[in-house]
Amino acid sequence: MPNQATVQDIIDDLRLEPLAVCNGYFRETWRDEHATVIYWLLPESHRAALHAAAHPEVFTYHSGSPLRITLLHPEGRVEEVFLGPDLEAGHRPHIVVPAGVWQAAHTTGDHTLSSVIVAPPFTPDIVTLADADALSARYPEHADTIRALC
Repeated sequence: MPNQATVQDIIDDLRLEPLAVCNGYFRETWRDEHATVIYWLLPESHRAALHAAAHPEVFTYHSGSPLRITLLHPEGRVEEVFLGPDLEAGHRPHIVVPAGVWQAAHTTGDHTLSSVIVAPPFTPDIVTLADADALSARYPEHADTIRALC
């Protein structure tokens, strides 16, 4: 049976650092004038609270447990998607989150290791953290979900 890498092993091997904006750990691996690519590790002790990015993001699965991503679209539709390896279970190996869509994420197990591609390039100012009161007023039918994800 192969050894499972621990969260600390992954942090050390990939030289990841804490990610303040969306939680977890990251390392930018590529940047040019068009896009950025990061490794993003989300351990079970972390979650990415509800936020929106001004640019589209593409999440790609690498290892660990599936990542549950909850999306709140501008028209008020809530969608749950799973980034992961099991196509038969409905997981997807990559997920595109359009610009302006509210999103929150947590791993379904010990951790999820993914990459995130952002185009145009990521800068911290493209992220807006959700205001639970304001979003609940805008989408009252989803107020409980919004408050749970903030």
